[in-house]
Amino acid sequence: MKYKIALVGNPNSGKTTLFNCLTGSNLYVGNWPGVTVEKKEGDLRGTSKDMTLVDLPGIYSLAPYSMDEIVSRNFLLDERPDLIINIIDASNIERNLYLSTQLMELNCPMVGALNMMDVVKKTGVEIDVREMEKIFGYPFIEISAQKETGIDELIKEVEKTVDIKRLKEFPQIFPPDITTIFNEFDALIQNKYPELLPDYPRLFRVIKLIEKDEEVLLKIDKNIELLADIGIARKKIEMLSNHDVDSAIADYRYRFITDGINKATKKTKEQNIPFQERLDRVLMNRYAALPIFFFFMFVIYYVSITLVGEITIGGIEWFINDVLMVTVAAGLGSLGAADWIIALINDGIITGVGAVLTFVPQLVVLFIFISILEDSGYMARVAFIMDRIFRHFGLSGKSFIPMVVGLGCSVPGVMATRTLENERERKLTAVLTPFISCGAKMPIYVLMASVFFVEYQTLLVFSLYLVSLTVVFASGFVLSKTWFKGADSGYLLEIPPLRLPKLKNTATQVWQRTKEFIVRAGTIIFAASVVLWFLQSFTPGLQMAQTPDESILAVFGKIIAPIFIPLGFGNWVASVALLTGIAAKEMIISTMSVLLSGQEGSFTDAVSLIFTPVSAYSFVIFVLLASPCMAAIATMKKELGNWRDFLFALAYQIGLAYTIALIVYQVGSRIFS
Repeated sequence: MKYKIALVGNPNSGKTTLFNCLTGSNLYVGNWPGVTVEKKEGDLRGTSKDMTLVDLPGIYSLAPYSMDEIVSRNFLLDERPDLIINIIDASNIERNLYLSTQLMELNCPMVGALNMMDVVKKTGVEIDVREMEKIFGYPFIEISAQKETGIDELIKEVEKTVDIKRLKEFPQIFPPDITTIFNEFDALIQNKYPELLPDYPRLFRVIKLIEKDEEVLLKIDKNIELLADIGIARKKIEMLSNHDVDSAIADYRYRFITDGINKATKKTKEQNIPFQERLDRVLMNRYAALPIFFFFMFVIYYVSITLVGEITIGGIEWFINDVLMVTVAAGLGSLGAADWIIALINDGIITGVGAVLTFVPQLVVLFIFISILEDSGYMARVAFIMDRIFRHFGLSGKSFIPMVVGLGCSVPGVMATRTLENERERKLTAVLTPFISCGAKMPIYVLMASVFFVEYQTLLVFSLYLVSLTVVFASGFVLSKTWFKGADSGYLLEIPPLRLPKLKNTATQVWQRTKEFIVRAGTIIFAASVVLWFLQSFTPGLQMAQTPDESILAVFGKIIAPIFIPLGFGNWVASVALLTGIAAKEMIISTMSVLLSGQEGSFTDAVSLIFTPVSAYSFVIFVLLASPCMAAIATMKKELGNWRDFLFALAYQIGLAYTIALIVYQVGSRIFS
């Protein structure tokens, strides 16, 4: 028998780390059907039973406020897992248990994983797991996913609990008079509306109907009589509690949780202000927080772009040009290969793919830094601080999270906007996130910096980061008052404890991002480099071109090149490179590398012939702000949900990129002429 286990918990509760501990490398990643929320599954390790663990999106409750919550709830209700592993941040146990009280109403076997117990014990707090089981009605295991302690005990408890045939009855969360109202309403449903949501657990169905849950109301098809019965039940609860229904139900849940926690926990010692708190007073200081953040980002770019670049770029270029290409040419020549085959492999494939792979070491270092900032909990603090600023520009601090994700790749960055509950902010963030530079654009900046701004490479790349933030703020302000008008949302963000990143998690994240970059180089860029070589090697009459200017590509490039003359790069090579960049931004460098392969001197020497410092900066500004690659564009279309907003987003991104690049070149060329 194959068991299906659901891993459920709040964001930042350590769910991803626990999932990796429980599954090892047996991981399957995709998207949930119909939505772009990531779906992760894996085989539970260390058990004789056949168990698949499904990692549900992190949620605060089973109320349908965001796509993440809808996905998680639909899975729990429709797929009916055999068991729920409920991961709970024990350092913030009271708020984490709110979700647990809702899961208890699903009538599904459950095991509680009390995570971060190492942090809890340092604060002098002890949790009696046996007492917790008596109070809440399901077993609890103390774990630390970060340190991989308690994992084997958790797996054993899951293995034992999943086979229990008779489900232990969960305790009554609500007081007797409220429970009586629920029971009476449940009896009414069974007698009067027997076909109403028959597969829903009874208590869950009752509470969601009385709460007028949006997803449930969609299923009752505006039944006027049923809505009247719901109204009667709501009035009874309001009269008993002296609160509105939603507040009353939430209050009863927290009362139950607080009483239980008071019985099951005790403080064994008093502590001075923890080091974390003292550190947070600095990192989240009203005045120091942003300068500290920008300092960190400057250091990250300096190390990854300048220091690593100085060490690696020259060596990789030497290996590709003076070793690999020479060896390939000699080897193929000795086999009697035709000149055009040697040219295809050297000038097309190796030159195109190699130009991108040259920058892999710098990207790896950049990805390491970003992963450390995310896993340490620092980025959540920056998002909280950013909320004060973002509010003035029509966004919330939560909008900062997709933008941070977008530093790696715009596709998951745009997908991450699903976590925003407010539709206006979600769409606005999806439009603005591509303005934050993704990893695929970084090689373009590094190339231009190494050719035209040798002494100021870090400053150039850092200036692009500041430009992108400025554009995000200005665009947010303008668009929130015009195209994406509407009410702002409240702001709820979990601030996780600061912790040392786990080497295994950092390595996994960096490998996934790097692998995606390399795979694109080995597939899209490989294929495109071959096509580009053919188009730049043959004339429209399919004769071998004597110079690239006679080629098919040159003819087409010269048609579109005049569009970019006001921006300073109205040559056909740069124009064609921008066009191929629609497939993948890495293609911009590959395209230029292939098209300039016949020039004398090195690739960087050839680049210096078609750009000036000012036009090079204008070029990278256009690349930074113009619409992202095809994959990100398709994701943006799906998140925006309609053609009207999507076409506006494309027009706005391209139009803004053109305008700012135009200003940069026209003003810069006059200043530095």
